Amino acid sequence: MPAIAGAVDLRGASRLWLGPGYDTNARRDFVTSASSPQADGFLYALGTVDGVIEGERFRLSGTYDVAARKFFVLPDEDTIVNAFTGEFLFGLSQMFSLGLSGSARDRRGANRDYTSLLGQAFVDFNPTGNLDVRARFGATRFLFWPRFGYSFSGPTGDLSARYRFDRRHSVSLSGSYNPRTYNANVNPRPDEETPVLRRFDPFFSVGVGYSYRGPFHLTLGYAYLDQTSNSYGETMRRHRLSATAGFRLPAKFTLLTTGALQLTSFPDGIFLSPDLQVVEDDENSSTLTLKLVRPVHPHVDLDIRYALYVNVLPQQTAGREPLVYVRNVFSLGVTISF
Repeated sequence: MPAIAGAVDLRGASRLWLGPGYDTNARRDFVTSASSPQADGFLYALGTVDGVIEGERFRLSGTYDVAARKFFVLPDEDTIVNAFTGEFLFGLSQMFSLGLSGSARDRRGANRDYTSLLGQAFVDFNPTGNLDVRARFGATRFLFWPRFGYSFSGPTGDLSARYRFDRRHSVSLSGSYNPRTYNANVNPRPDEETPVLRRFDPFFSVGVGYSYRGPFHLTLGYAYLDQTSNSYGETMRRHRLSATAGFRLPAKFTLLTTGALQLTSFPDGIFLSPDLQVVEDDENSSTLTLKLVRPVHPHVDLDIRYALYVNVLPQQTAGREPLVYVRNVFSLGVTISF
């Protein structure tokens, strides 16, 4: 907080990233040995504006992103995404703060249009300089426009904590619970009569992590997700191991890399909708991303990016080969910061 009572600090920044790329699975299709994905080149642009207003006992911050992708051969896969996040925090004392946060994300194009809304109130507890705890409570609404039955709403709550041993080492723990009521009735079980009920999925997740910040940056994490549904074939359980690292290289280069290994099981033996599995590749696939960056001006960076997404889902019919989702994305870009 500012040292002078009543002083207000206003900060802001903006960034624009744009460039060409190549996608080996532009339609984001699951494939078998009898079919193959279709590749295409694209142009991509991402703009970000963020700002902070900070006073003696409060902080108001917000970020707006807009991203667009234009394919050369497959215009039906063109997409545009708008996203906003905001937070207001008020300090009650040195240990406690209260606040409100919200986010909205709208994706259009490629027959995967969706809108995701989240609003929460939170309490921060900082008993020492080494420990941060945040509890949040609110509600969420997800609208999946092509198949509206997959839209849902419900209350949400989560708890996160981080402990810093020193300037370089820290550990974190998080958990969340979101009972989701869907805009569709349950899928009946094939071997018994199922009453007509609204689909209801309690959604639970827990995660742990470790971070190191020194000559290089490293973050390791594990997360478990459980979505137990009253609709046949929609129950899912997932284990996810992740690692993120950043290294400074000679000649002013920086290498950033992220990897995640995801193991998903479906106790009923059939899979969730492939449409939903690829809404967000970063969250629904095993991934590997590499980014090599070099500044060429105080406000201009050049970068090369590569991303691999892999997912395997079992077929509904016993004996049939699984569906495999593989996508490689290459891009060159320039980032302009203001």
